[in-house]
Amino acid sequence: MKNRHAPALRIVAIALALIAYAFVAHYASNLSPAEAVHSAVIATLPFAAIAVLLCWRARHRYLWLFFCASLATLVWRNIDFIAAHLVWIYFIQHAAANAMMALVFGRSLVGDRVPLCSRIAALVHGGLEPTIARYTRQVTVAWTMFFVLNAAVSILLFAYAPVTLWSVFVNVLPVPLAVLMFTAEYCVRLRRLPDFKHASILDGIRLYRRAAAHPTA
Repeated sequence: MKNRHAPALRIVAIALALIAYAFVAHYASNLSPAEAVHSAVIATLPFAAIAVLLCWRARHRYLWLFFCASLATLVWRNIDFIAAHLVWIYFIQHAAANAMMALVFGRSLVGDRVPLCSRIAALVHGGLEPTIARYTRQVTVAWTMFFVLNAAVSILLFAYAPVTLWSVFVNVLPVPLAVLMFTAEYCVRLRRLPDFKHASILDGIRLYRRAAAHPTA
């Protein structure tokens, strides 16, 4: 029998792992190069996990996995150099992730494409009325700007602020800022669309993932 609580438990586990990683990253960003070797290994783990996942889903998975293993060996042999520039890894990781998310949301606003938030809402509710479609397009714009501003602030703080202040922004604040964004959007939605049947965020994510995995279903 399938455990109905498994999705929620999985999300909690992922959230706890992200929070733990955030504090480790904040601690590591303030270490001297001589102390940062172990933290450098931790810093490269997200890149390794993403690479392995992409390789496993690729057509020639074993060839790509061999390439990843070779790259991991190269990283390990140069771990001292990486430790000396550890803060750059976290900077690239945060700025690139936000830029990529801004691109994902922003591209869906171009031309005749369906805005990403409209697409998710349509999966949850079926067809969208013009008022809902207009609102979800505005939400997509808001999320695009959210990620653009995150990337811009990260770059500015990295260039001009103390490392500790920059580290707090990129390692400690992302989850609270995202929660604040979700909460603000939900409050605005309740005010602007009081009669709309509101679904949970998890339902939208679950349906969107299912549609992405089976686009012809």
